[in-house]
Amino acid sequence: MSFVDPNFGLFGIQSENDEHPPTDILRGQAYVSQVVSAVRNGPFWKDSIIFITYDEHGGFYDHVRPPKSSQHGSRTPDGISPGQCADLSNPPASLQPGGGMECSTNLINPADNSVKDAEDLCPELVANPTGPYPARCASFDQLGIRVPLLAISPFSRPHYVSHVVGDHTALLAFIETRFLKTPGGHQHLTMRDENASLLHELFDFTHSPSLNTPVTQAAPPAVDCTPQ
Repeated sequence: MSFVDPNFGLFGIQSENDEHPPTDILRGQAYVSQVVSAVRNGPFWKDSIIFITYDEHGGFYDHVRPPKSSQHGSRTPDGISPGQCADLSNPPASLQPGGGMECSTNLINPADNSVKDAEDLCPELVANPTGPYPARCASFDQLGIRVPLLAISPFSRPHYVSHVVGDHTALLAFIETRFLKTPGGHQHLTMRDENASLLHELFDFTHSPSLNTPVTQAAPPAVDCTPQ
């Protein structure tokens, strides 16, 4: 399993190859095409699945109201409410509400941190930041706006568009279900991925209907619109 990202302009905007403004979107699409073409024409294509998805919706209006998350009706998938983050960065202190490494300071953007964001959205949290979490405030039981998801594989069903509600944890659920079987069943990180779509409707693992589908490689933009 591999995660592949563009460089997001880490070496300057002229080398940026993602689809995020102000970069010319064709740069990012050419990069994605390069990765897909490499896998399609490589020695492991017959056993591969490429998932392409995004962390943002691109700013376009979505007329479909986001659904609630599927986690047995719980307000959070892991028992940790907004602003009451915890992690394994420095146990046992970091395991307490608000004790996680990035609860107070975001390492990428120091002005942005989860506690402050939660308190801005829920002022009642300021009076008692460690809980109980105010019932009227928004929690982690709501999915966000839709983003694209493409599954490119020999097993992909041709011309198929899924109408099953999913989220980013569906990718985890897919991996966990197919590759992390335990004597007691399957391993899951939280109730979110435990109840997520398995994405199996996208595939035909018996017949590999897209095994011989050709994939061509897109070229970079002929006229690059990235600001100089």
